[in-house]
Formats: sequence, structure tokens, C-alpha cells
Amino acid sequence: MQRQHCIHKYLVVSAYGIYGIMLKKITKKNHLLLKDIFFAMAKAYTVEKFDYHIAEVEKIDKRVKDYLMNVGYERWSRAYSTVNETLTMTSNIAESINATLKASRELPVLPLLDYIRQLIGRWNVTNLKNVVESFTDLGKKYDTMLMENLELSHHMKVTPSTSYLYSVLDKGKQRMVFLKDRTCSCRRFQLDELPCAHAWAVLKYKYFDHIEYFSVYYTRKYLLKTYEIPIYPVPDEST
Repeated sequence: MQRQHCIHKYLVVSAYGIYGIMLKKITKKNHLLLKDIFFAMAKAYTVEKFDYHIAEVEKIDKRVKDYLMNVGYERWSRAYSTVNETLTMTSNIAESINATLKASRELPVLPLLDYIRQLIGRWNVTNLKNVVESFTDLGKKYDTMLMENLELSHHMKVTPSTSYLYSVLDKGKQRMVFLKDRTCSCRRFQLDELPCAHAWAVLKYKYFDHIEYFSVYYTRKYLLKTYEIPIYPVPDEST
């Protein structure tokens, strides 16, 4: 699981990097429109949805499509990825720090490092406090997503095929949920490692507890472990 997070982070960083290079080397015209479509492609769960957006890109500038094809779709898109990704979309901590250090970059090296230490310490305390004050099985972000998926599942019709394979009718479209492998044909169940709306419909149909069907890394227990390691203060330079 940790390796999957690392690989996924690499893919998303590549998406941001590729977009920047794409603007510099290919076109600046319609860049805002291309930006929205590009990141919609990067986040698309299915090849069908990806292909829909790539067709939009081709209409705007065929050179962009050719460039992205040469880079390799699997390097930056969720739909074509060859690894099982998670739902966390982030560029890495360096991006968060860069945005915060605009004023402090002029400091000498030692004061700058101490500023960064204090900054990360404050983030750590804030995030730990948020988890401690949570009363749900999952972290707040993941619990919100889970409840949104539950809401979407209310009007879906479930038809069993076997004891572990189910067909779910969602707005006229058939989705296949395979509980044993925790997969769904919408691909959200296996990629997010959290019950999608179709999986939720099946779990309700079978009266199964949803707790067994999400990643342990989203749980309150593991989030507490994430922030339990303190950021130690540094003694005064004179000592």
C-alpha cells in the first residue's frame, strides 16, 4: 500500500510537470480551457471518459494530443495507469512548502531551516488535533466521500449473479460489482480503495458492514499514527 501511494504521487507530479511543459513548448492559446480538460483526463477513472476528453483536446489543438501520446498516457493518467492508485491527489509536500515560503526565502540558511521546522510542527499539531476530535471510523475527508457515495446509492437497483458478483443499475447503466475482489466496473472501488456508490448499493442489499471494505490507511487509527511522531525543537545555537 505504501508503495502504491508513492507511485501514485509520482504520477500526479508528472501530470503537473507535463502540463507546465505542454504550455511552454506547444501552446499558450486557450490554456485555461486546456488546463481543465487535461486534469479531467488525468483524474478520469475509465478509458471511455479519458477518450472523451482527449477528443476535446484534439479539437482545440491536435499538437497537444500528439505530445501527450508521445509522453505516454500511463505516466500521468489514472485511467491508463498500470498500478492500482489511491484517491489522494497531491503533488508532494514540496509544493505546499514552496507556496508558504515566499517571504521567508530571503532568510539566512539556519533561520530558514528553523522556520520550516516550526511550520511543519504547526501543521502536524493541527492535523493531529483534527483526527483526535473526529468521532468517525474514517478521517473526515474519507468519511465525507463515503457518505456522498452512500447518498448516490439510494436509487440504484441491485441484481445478484452469484454470492459475490452483482449487477447494479445506475441511471440506465449496468455496473458490475465483485465484492470478493473489491472491484467495480466503474473502477472507483478498486482505485479509491473505498466503497463506490455501486458497492454501497450491494453492501446495503446484503446487509454487510462497510467497515470491511475500505483501506485501513484511511482509518482514524492510522491517521493518528501518521501524526504521532513529534517534530522536535532544536536547542539554541549557543548550546
